[in-house]
Amino acid sequence: MSNSKSSRNVSMSGVSTDKLLTFQVIPDVGLKSDKIEFVLGMPLNQVLTMIQKNAMLLKQVELRYSRRDPVHRDVSVYLVSDGIQLIFDGVTQLAKLIEVDNLSRIILKYGNSTFSEPGAEASMEKVNECFGSTHPGAYDEKQKMYVQSWPGLSFCFPTDSNDKIEVTPGFGPNLRSLKYDANSQPRLTKMSIYRGTNLSQPESVDIPFANYCGENRTRRVEAIWENEILMGLDICFDTQNGAIIDGDFDVFTTKRSVYFGDSVSTVQSTLGAPSKIYYKSDDKMKIHRGASKETFGGQPHFFFNYFSMGIHGLLLTVYWWFLHSFFVGPWSEKRVAL
Repeated sequence: MSNSKSSRNVSMSGVSTDKLLTFQVIPDVGLKSDKIEFVLGMPLNQVLTMIQKNAMLLKQVELRYSRRDPVHRDVSVYLVSDGIQLIFDGVTQLAKLIEVDNLSRIILKYGNSTFSEPGAEASMEKVNECFGSTHPGAYDEKQKMYVQSWPGLSFCFPTDSNDKIEVTPGFGPNLRSLKYDANSQPRLTKMSIYRGTNLSQPESVDIPFANYCGENRTRRVEAIWENEILMGLDICFDTQNGAIIDGDFDVFTTKRSVYFGDSVSTVQSTLGAPSKIYYKSDDKMKIHRGASKETFGGQPHFFFNYFSMGIHGLLLTVYWWFLHSFFVGPWSEKRVAL
């Protein structure tokens, strides 16, 4: 009888690569693996839901925000174990910047090439070989940092700890070239993925078609008044239609109106199916009644929650609408009742 041991992949640092996340780096888009995707434009609540569903893979997660101004300040989700940070715009709550600042716990690929893994973290030579060096990088004299950039992607290489690196002038005011030997080339400390060509001023992002997942996204809500009486709401929102573009359903903007007194079927035909239905706690048992006088005398009230649209309504017929915005902090939900 022969003894056999199961083989496993091991990186140069001795860490089993079977336990590490491997991501494809896509400039101007994000990080993608077989099970997890972090892309620019992803909503914050969608990222948090994905992290919860992959708790066995994504551990030690930190949610960072401003307690004084959680709405207008940026919010970040930091995956400590993987060295990945996602930065979200405080108002839109869409991912606008993706950073990797710990290369010892992650494997990065571009196309078919692996350019960084534990024990063989990316160097300037590897980065230039993989992505191609088209122009000198920018040099920050104060931070002693050399930044090599491409559209939607940049790499930071510190030079302050290495006396054998020589910084030479380039063709522009901030452009520089580095001279070093094979044993002293700088190592990558941070990779950034963003929209546009300038990391310091990234372009605004919108939700990718693939991240709509059949849900509506509200752009604007206006009140409908008649003779100084509030009658309902005009809701402008983005939604998907049947047309397919690059494998995903196209998105278009539409405007629909809902009124107090609308029936359940009217609300559903106007806004589509809700994200979830909640019954009033004191009415829950009424749905179990049979076809008797009691049923006709008191049907249960329930809420249609359109989570991604930021609204929910109390039905049998519409009694009121709640407008809610979600932000991080001690109070996670703010509502306005109409």
